[in-house]
Amino acid sequence: MGLNENFRNKISKIKTRGIDYTASYDVQYSTGFLNIDYLNGTVVHVRSEERSFNYNSIGIVDGSTNTVIGRSGSGKSTLITQMAGNILKPFIKKKMSTGLYIDDIEGSLPQSRKEFLLGMNQEQIAEYVDIRNYGITTENVFQRLQALHDVKLENIKEYEYDTGLFDGEGNRIYKLVPTVYIIDSLPMLMPEDIADKDELSGSMAASSIAKSNTGLFKRITQLCKEANIILFTVNHILDEIQMGFIPKAAQISGLKQGERLPGGRAALYLANNMFRVDDSITLKADKDFGIDGSIVNVTLIKSRTNATKRSVPMIFNKTDGCFDNILSLFVLLKNEGRVQGAGAYSYFNGCDVKFSQKNFKQKLEESPELREAFSKECYDVLTTLLSDNPIRGVEDSSLEDDILNSISKMGIED
Repeated sequence: MGLNENFRNKISKIKTRGIDYTASYDVQYSTGFLNIDYLNGTVVHVRSEERSFNYNSIGIVDGSTNTVIGRSGSGKSTLITQMAGNILKPFIKKKMSTGLYIDDIEGSLPQSRKEFLLGMNQEQIAEYVDIRNYGITTENVFQRLQALHDVKLENIKEYEYDTGLFDGEGNRIYKLVPTVYIIDSLPMLMPEDIADKDELSGSMAASSIAKSNTGLFKRITQLCKEANIILFTVNHILDEIQMGFIPKAAQISGLKQGERLPGGRAALYLANNMFRVDDSITLKADKDFGIDGSIVNVTLIKSRTNATKRSVPMIFNKTDGCFDNILSLFVLLKNEGRVQGAGAYSYFNGCDVKFSQKNFKQKLEESPELREAFSKECYDVLTTLLSDNPIRGVEDSSLEDDILNSISKMGIED
């Protein structure tokens, strides 16, 4: 037997929880917003004696921690609420045991708005959603996440399901049904001694909050991964208070000079994904797309599955109070030069149906030909956003290997 097999046989006999765990293959869940899903997506190469194919893995990774940052009013809470509802929607349709837990510390969205954004009726909200808007502390957030973890791990047969996907070696992937937990927002999350007694204030309070949040995220990161709890936190971009003549360096890559994020650094460093939301262009109902809203740039500033510092446009429809996936895809195509013509005579290559920005969605409903052309253009553009790392074996040589070997041999006498 090889070393690895002997090692696994050895640790399987040690009665310590987790010592014989090996990494499970990642599965990604669609947020319902394909611009974001593909921006964070990757290509999986399946190679075994029985199977040889690739598939696109898109969305948010199972059991990951995710942070959405932005200025006030940019749509952060709206975006993560819609993402959470879309992640769980396929499982709710199949009557599977899942759940959404929202700690709405800020009270950023009223109950009726949450129901609309989640895309659930009142019966589904009652069955699958648990919302708190008071009495939320760092300590009891940890206790709730620990309880969720324990319930799922103690009842694996009840919550495990066949994803229908394969890992790189051709093995079927089984996961616990995803659960989503939202903390809105991180800077408002306080330990009990501050939340209940108001013992500290000013810089001392900020330091205590950061310290408790750091402890929280260090403790929950592995819990979330093990139990497939997808965590979303909201954070606010604030102006940095400058002391002296030399500007402070940004806390993290993706922040501009003079910007900061409150609430502690652990949530930033331990996050699997971090998305920055910037509303840039204002839309008016009497022109553009016929809605009041804005074009929001979503920038992936941290990711474990794809390249960072890239942005995609999203349409924030303030008339309806939600992000519009179809119009977001349309703007992406327009930015990539895939919309031909102009004004009321816009079109896609190979499709005779003409449209304007204002009536695009109406035309899309009316014309199967336009839907097919739109879908094809979207797929062609979206797949260029994917990360694709080809499979290499140890025996495979490359230019890099040749150069390294050549340099290493220099100066060695025969």
